Amino acid sequence: MTRIQKIAGLLMTVLSAVAVYCFFAIKYPYHLHFQEQYQLFEFSCGYFRDVVSVPGGLADWAGRFLTQFFYYAPAGAVILALLFCAVQRLTWRLCPQRTPAAYALSFLPAAALVVFFCDENALVGGAVALLLSQAAAVLVARVSADGRRHVLEAVLVPLLYFACGPLAVVYVLLAARAEAVRCGRRALPVLAALLLLAVLCPFVASRLVAYPLGRLCLGVHYYRYHNIVPGLLWAAALAAVCVPPLAGIRSRILSGTPAGLGLFALVAALGVFFTFRASDASKEEWMRYDFMVRMGMWNRIMMTADARNPDNPKTVSCLNLALARSGRLADSQFEYFQNGPEGLLPEFVGDYTNPVSSGEIYWHLGMVNTAQRFAFEAQEAIPDFQKSARLYRRLAQTNIVNGDDAVARKYLKPLTRTLFYRKWARETLALLDAGDIFVHRPELAQARDRRLKEHDFLFSAAEMDSMLGLLKVENPANTMALDYLMAWCLLRKDLDRFVECLGLLEAPAMPKAYQEALLLRWAQTHDSFEGMPPYLSPAHALRMNRFIQDMQAGKPEAELLRSYGDTYWFYYYYRYRSR
Repeated sequence: MTRIQKIAGLLMTVLSAVAVYCFFAIKYPYHLHFQEQYQLFEFSCGYFRDVVSVPGGLADWAGRFLTQFFYYAPAGAVILALLFCAVQRLTWRLCPQRTPAAYALSFLPAAALVVFFCDENALVGGAVALLLSQAAAVLVARVSADGRRHVLEAVLVPLLYFACGPLAVVYVLLAARAEAVRCGRRALPVLAALLLLAVLCPFVASRLVAYPLGRLCLGVHYYRYHNIVPGLLWAAALAAVCVPPLAGIRSRILSGTPAGLGLFALVAALGVFFTFRASDASKEEWMRYDFMVRMGMWNRIMMTADARNPDNPKTVSCLNLALARSGRLADSQFEYFQNGPEGLLPEFVGDYTNPVSSGEIYWHLGMVNTAQRFAFEAQEAIPDFQKSARLYRRLAQTNIVNGDDAVARKYLKPLTRTLFYRKWARETLALLDAGDIFVHRPELAQARDRRLKEHDFLFSAAEMDSMLGLLKVENPANTMALDYLMAWCLLRKDLDRFVECLGLLEAPAMPKAYQEALLLRWAQTHDSFEGMPPYLSPAHALRMNRFIQDMQAGKPEAELLRSYGDTYWFYYYYRYRSR
């Protein structure tokens, strides 16, 4: 390649890395936060020993080390962009022919990795394993003495297998090809030895560690779900093996700059197409709401909903929590899309994601034991059996509120060995030792005040209204419990129960949604609005009268939505169908 071609190639790498950074930092940042919260990386010898004790453990440990920086999405985007650059440059170094076309093809493995990381269950350790295998192939190629190189090639096979897992086969195939090109038929014994070692490694490992042979052949910690083969990661590995021989094809056409630019444009177009096809906007939206709930960004949640009304039950539940924490649930709930009780208090689902955001709602309501159960169940359901720093923190908080300081310390101590949770954990332990934890941690004091003290119950979704009522009766200051109780009745369209619970209302003015529900109840039992209670607004009554007239006139739902979409009446007749 000429000097201008080298500069153009470097510019391609930089621009591609910037594009990767922008994608993950701007369009897909909450997937990075999601990755970080489902691990607990400890700076300890015991943690290192536990992780590296399985094939691929070193790459997995390095991947977890990098993933902890996803706590800040821009830092995570930088890491992924650097991994992209490293894989691309190593692929280029392994190409025997340094042509513009070869440089363009070297982006294929890196592009496949970007598509792979659009999946929230893709683990960084897989990319690190591929990177280490390529680096080993580059290292071996630099040794000129045949004897030393052959010994090094053979020794690196088991070492790389136990460091990187089965992706060490990338090194084996790259080294075997390079040896065949360099030595011809004389390389056959070396090639046979390399392939034999590669085949034997999983069988030897199956005798040393308690993992099925299939997982030892396909990877233990490349993907969060162990029963799923990460096809895109293996596609990246296949590309890393195939690009060097393809780049070695001698062609006058492919050696020119136009061919290189054309191939780069094709690879870039394919990368962009498959990246956006693999990205999941609905999951990103839910992860965004969950992150904002985690950080207590209530105003930001409402601003986000104002810009785009959420319709997924999990995101709607986060929005309703923000409305309740801001004191706006009773007045503004039906200004946003509501999809029934599931959008207020989601039912328990035994996986590792749903109980996390649902548990936040119960924590803020004062149902501390339920929040603790949800956090524990989510922790135990993590598919790759890691621990979650976010859930460890929540479990420490719930145990402190319940007075189980000894259990809380068991969760706090691992957090003291982390990077981003260390300060909070150490301060909390010091406050526990001093005995004034509730003075300096107001959120814990509030949770202790809200929790039930005189009455206890077994959680039952069928008796949600009774549990919320007990929270309000025991602590009259828990207005959020009352807001949720009334909203629960309204979303279930249980107006009889709603009227029964009005006795708990102490507000000087009747909230808008409550007035609309009472007007609907009045219309169902009376012929006109004459004689209605004075706390019901005549303006609301007039608007409901128009709504009834328009509905009876047969106006389409879309037109009614434009005129009355912010009312309880529209929800009652056109939204959630009770079972």
